Amino acid sequence: MMDKNWSKLVPYWFLLFTIGFGWFILAPLVPGILGTFSVSLTLAVLLISVYGYTMVALGLLAGWISAKFTVKAALYSAAIISFIGLLGRALSPNYSILFVFQIIAAVAYPLAMAPVGSISESLFKEKSHSVIGISVGILFFGMAIGAFVGPSIFSAYGLYGAFWVTVILAAIAAVWTFFGIRGYPTFYKGRSLRGTFKVGMIKNWYVGLIIASASVMFGSIASEVLIAEHIAVSAAIAYGGLFGGLAFLGSAIGAMALPPLFEKYRAIRSGLISTSLLAFIFAFTIAYFLPFMPILSLLAVAYFMFGFFGNAFWSMAMASTTNYVSDPAKAGFATSMYSVATNLGVAFVPALLGPLFLVHAYTAVAIVSVMEFAGFLLAFGLKVNSARVVAGAARKRRRKRHKRTR
Repeated sequence: MMDKNWSKLVPYWFLLFTIGFGWFILAPLVPGILGTFSVSLTLAVLLISVYGYTMVALGLLAGWISAKFTVKAALYSAAIISFIGLLGRALSPNYSILFVFQIIAAVAYPLAMAPVGSISESLFKEKSHSVIGISVGILFFGMAIGAFVGPSIFSAYGLYGAFWVTVILAAIAAVWTFFGIRGYPTFYKGRSLRGTFKVGMIKNWYVGLIIASASVMFGSIASEVLIAEHIAVSAAIAYGGLFGGLAFLGSAIGAMALPPLFEKYRAIRSGLISTSLLAFIFAFTIAYFLPFMPILSLLAVAYFMFGFFGNAFWSMAMASTTNYVSDPAKAGFATSMYSVATNLGVAFVPALLGPLFLVHAYTAVAIVSVMEFAGFLLAFGLKVNSARVVAGAARKRRRKRHKRTR
């Protein structure tokens, strides 16, 4: 039964892969976007950040759809919308139309990612860290591959050639999703979501915000900062793709490997603390060396390691939110709230803080360092014990007391 359930996740994972690929193939191509559409760096980075905006705007709606109309409704919608948006993007003659279709494509992100808690809780009740970690890892793996191959596709076929590759992948994902998720459970459909929010979740939200925003920002600004450091444009684009790809490859491997490992050995608390500390160290390394001392080999290692530990921390913080609730519908809405709150960072931080690395780098380094260190401190207070486990233990204690009094 377990093997069968794992196989059910493959179409969902491929959909997440294509969304990540279509999203972050743009990161190393920012200079190409600037040249093709004659826009500012802020507008070019906005094309990437818009995915965060859609999660902020529609994440809770996506969680509500998955709870009220089942996960399948959200995933079917995600597959169709992703294909339409990416197709329109590939046909866009100017920036305005490109931006509109980028928004449409980005809507697929919250629809596909927000209900991951419901998927994990309905198919694998005791493996939330593993399922959420692997699912997040697949999304980031798609982002990594997009960043890796983007410069090569751009060199061979131009910017629009890169766009059309994403369309083909989205079409495959749409067909596979429609035929591959028919067996997803619906027994939790229509349940009340009242009481899902808990104040303690705010700590998780901040962690997600600072990790996600830094990941997207570092990948988005690498090429332009290297150009400012007098590295040739073609080389800067190539290194930007390499760094972004390494960051999200590390994110994928870290999210897929570390949370299941810590969960297996019942060391979630130790995992949260250790990954948060290492994420802070490597975030500082990138923030300092990229604008001031671009040692390319060091930066490559730092990008990978920040992704590896940072996204493991991010996914465990997301899984931690399900510990506040007791059923799949609420678990999906809890992860939806996490995604909304944390993607506020993706929506605003790269566009606002990223350009600061070009004009006031010391200030940018200081801001990043404070943000990431605060995340490390909060790791000590994230909730580890599941509400279901606590409730079960309470029931056992009541039964024992009842037996003693008989």
